Amino acid sequence: MGDKAGIVQGMHEGDPRAVQTMLASQTPFWSLLAASVLARMQGDFTQSDKQANRMVAYLERGGGLRDLEPLVMYAEILKAGNAGLAGSWKDWLVALHGLQGKYEKPLRDFFRIPSLKFINMDHITLNVPTEDLPTPSVDWAPVNHVDYVKTLQRKAVPGINPVLPVLINQQKVDAVLDTGVFISILPNEYLKSGGFKSIGKVSNSFDAEGRSDTGPLVVVDNLTIGKTVFHNVIFQTTTAKKTILGLQILKQFPHFHMTDTGVTFGPAAEYDCHRPMLLSSDPSANSAYLVFPVVSDQSVRYAYLDSGNIGDALFFEHVPYFSPEEQKQATSFRALTTTGVGTFLAVYRPMTATVDGVKLTGKVQKALRHILSLIPDFLLTSALLQHGSFYFDFPTHTLCYK
Repeated sequence: MGDKAGIVQGMHEGDPRAVQTMLASQTPFWSLLAASVLARMQGDFTQSDKQANRMVAYLERGGGLRDLEPLVMYAEILKAGNAGLAGSWKDWLVALHGLQGKYEKPLRDFFRIPSLKFINMDHITLNVPTEDLPTPSVDWAPVNHVDYVKTLQRKAVPGINPVLPVLINQQKVDAVLDTGVFISILPNEYLKSGGFKSIGKVSNSFDAEGRSDTGPLVVVDNLTIGKTVFHNVIFQTTTAKKTILGLQILKQFPHFHMTDTGVTFGPAAEYDCHRPMLLSSDPSANSAYLVFPVVSDQSVRYAYLDSGNIGDALFFEHVPYFSPEEQKQATSFRALTTTGVGTFLAVYRPMTATVDGVKLTGKVQKALRHILSLIPDFLLTSALLQHGSFYFDFPTHTLCYK
């Protein structure tokens, strides 16, 4: 499906402007697609599904567009992604598996290409029947407060290090709270301890250095955070050295409040945020990010919140090249990625910007990117916690920094 209107690009980048423009399109398909995508970007997945269903109905009535079946398939991919963002991981995987069975083999046979890839559908494959997938559940404590782990390092890393003490199958684990990752990450070494059920594998997963990784998708019996216990939680296992809690689990936390010392969440936790949510995602929700508009030099850019990006720079930007002056000043640095420690070439520059009404003066760390299309360009780091707090709540579609 082409994207001359910029709707899909806007969904990927978390930039609603092109999407909002296409709401008034004279072509019903494009206006319905824009409405579905915009509702998802605002966290209203029920409304997004309704618009996607209207899009399918329009196409099935003979909406006048060619390639009807691929367009219907795309609408169904959007709905599967909504299931992943709104509901449980089981809803998501069942929806993706259904699409794989409905479209992949017939299209491979039609084009006579057995190796044909479907990047929006086959990044997760199951090795168990969908009826054997365990059902996730949560025993919520009304209010939970968890302080970050205080780590002792030979060389202190500046900034806020949001590491939470958790229990995985009653085993104490320090886990990085990382909104820049969707599926949570578990180091391969934990598989030896048992209590994990393999249900499939994750492919087409890239870290911030552009390295791809394929690893088992497993279900953990129990994950305890604060006084709340999550049952049947999915993790991707990789060569990473640290456990990472991604947005797929964090989005379930009601009234989530993240400060410079810890997090508070729970159905009865105090919550003071009313700004409408903004999300970036790919169609099938293989990746998703919380997004903030950032005003700098009288222009607006959209930045992904990456709480796992730890350091003293407030902002992090992937760039395709350095200026001659930046090239002279650039140095290599090491940082945690989802597949382990990565090495980057980077340079610091001063930057003043406003995020959600809060004016910030600090630094942006600019790093050369390895894969132009798969890595977010502009990020907010955990260093912003030195100047304010983050709030989000998926049921009310709200997201704030203040």
